[in-house]
Amino acid sequence: MNKKHLGIVALFILCFSFALAGKSAQAATTPQETSISKIAYVDASGRLVLKFADFSDAGYTYTVTNEKTGAKTDTAQLASKKGVLTVSLGQLYSAKTGYKLVLTSKDNTKKLTVHYYTGKALGSYSIKQKSNDSVKASWTVSDKIYTGYSLELYLGGNSTVAQRRISVGKTAASASIASSSLKNARYYTYLIGQTTLNNNKTVYYGQGMLKTFDYVKKPAKVKGVKAVPNANAAKLSWNAVSNASYYTVYKSTKSSSGYKVAKSKCTSTSLKIKGLTGGKKYYFKVVAVSQAGGKTVIGTQSNAVLAKIPVVAGQVRNVQLSFDSKKNLALTWSRTAKATSYHILYKKAADSKYKILIKTKKSNYSLAKLKADTKYNIKVQAVTRIGNKVYLSSKTSKVITVTPRQYRDKNYNKLLASQVRSIGYVGNKCIYTTKKYSTEVKTAFVNYKGYSSKTKYLIWISHYTQQVSIFQGSKGKWKMIRTFICATGTAKNHSPRGVFKITYKEKGWFYTSTKELYVTHYKGRNSFHTRPLWNNGSVQNPTIGKPASHGCVRCYNQDAKYIYDKMPIGTTVVSY
Repeated sequence: MNKKHLGIVALFILCFSFALAGKSAQAATTPQETSISKIAYVDASGRLVLKFADFSDAGYTYTVTNEKTGAKTDTAQLASKKGVLTVSLGQLYSAKTGYKLVLTSKDNTKKLTVHYYTGKALGSYSIKQKSNDSVKASWTVSDKIYTGYSLELYLGGNSTVAQRRISVGKTAASASIASSSLKNARYYTYLIGQTTLNNNKTVYYGQGMLKTFDYVKKPAKVKGVKAVPNANAAKLSWNAVSNASYYTVYKSTKSSSGYKVAKSKCTSTSLKIKGLTGGKKYYFKVVAVSQAGGKTVIGTQSNAVLAKIPVVAGQVRNVQLSFDSKKNLALTWSRTAKATSYHILYKKAADSKYKILIKTKKSNYSLAKLKADTKYNIKVQAVTRIGNKVYLSSKTSKVITVTPRQYRDKNYNKLLASQVRSIGYVGNKCIYTTKKYSTEVKTAFVNYKGYSSKTKYLIWISHYTQQVSIFQGSKGKWKMIRTFICATGTAKNHSPRGVFKITYKEKGWFYTSTKELYVTHYKGRNSFHTRPLWNNGSVQNPTIGKPASHGCVRCYNQDAKYIYDKMPIGTTVVSY
């Protein structure tokens, strides 16, 4: 084949390729009819309303054609993602005439065709919920130009997915919908006239009416209500009620009256009601409430249930850190009335919930098992056991935040001093101990507390350990030089507690057959002196190391004499 023939063949192939490409391009841009849910009607203002499922991101164009003459009467461009088209008919359209609207995506790939009719044939329209919860729509027919009507219910104003669609005959003026096919919701309802023109099967949408309708069924009576009492609270639960939007809970201290709202809108089927008083009886009722749109329907109240709130322990108080006997960091707290035990709760900074560290019947606990360099939040909760039931206090103690090693190093003297406690009294019984504080604890106590004296001496009476300790030095720098046991006042005759000073001294108090020597006064007639002695010098009452006096501090002879001889007037006396 020569070069000329080759050129002709190449030209032919090129032309053929262009032709094929043109056909492909034409096929690709031919819009395809889209089968899609839609609502189309002419409203009372003479506007065509079209609601449809969106099929284009780019936008649309539409063209309106007179079905009889084929004349195009309107064309326009529509922005993207509308889903709603309203065409103002105005003077462009003839009454009682069929038109065709073609909506085409801007990229020319999809289209939607709607046939509509401009006849105005509908009168009034109403829709109501009946006593049996069915729905009845009613309307008047002013012009019998339509072959039927379509009643459509949707769950959204622009929704195109039909929830219910009912077609009725030409002469009908009402339609009913059973309650079984409806749910509590706000419905958008459309009543649309339809007709068939030119003896074909094409449906022409005519005039329509729109009404918003709130459908709500009355909820059933709540059943299965239970009330479980707890510490200052009650836990309620009940069976779910179909169609209930929420529940309202009522409480009263009487079974048949006085009910007030405890919780107005509870969306679950359980509720904990707090702030109740221990020892009281409370009655509860629950009612289901259904709601949709602006309509609310209240059901029948449940039967009353009773919860008797137990009397349990309150909040644990005076929680603090101290040292235990082995100088481990420990937690202490005051005993709580009605508490039979305690839970110590803890969590690390990264934890979301507290865990139980220990359950104990004591009012102290060593934290030796905790990691020394980890930060913890710790709190104590009282527990009350009544029969076989265990109740946790409704309030925990204040939270203690601590990193054990860091806190110990920084607060060493404070922790030592925190081990010191004062005597307690229960009726005619004194709460004291025969154990003695170490020299380190005693020194830390007087220095950490910041006691001062006008002399170079300081005296501390420890009622809890029945000891007297004497220090020399100055504020914050006291050093113990002597310690000995004593006997302070009984439960009936308390020794005064506070900070005092030596005021004056007497050689002794002398009675008919007994005497007390080396009397050093520090609070009125309250003083340091010997145990009661017979006049011959022998001991009349040998009690020492436990409360036994009428308020004074009884000492061994040599100790009473030491204070009498060595402690100057004005020396501070700490009685604790």
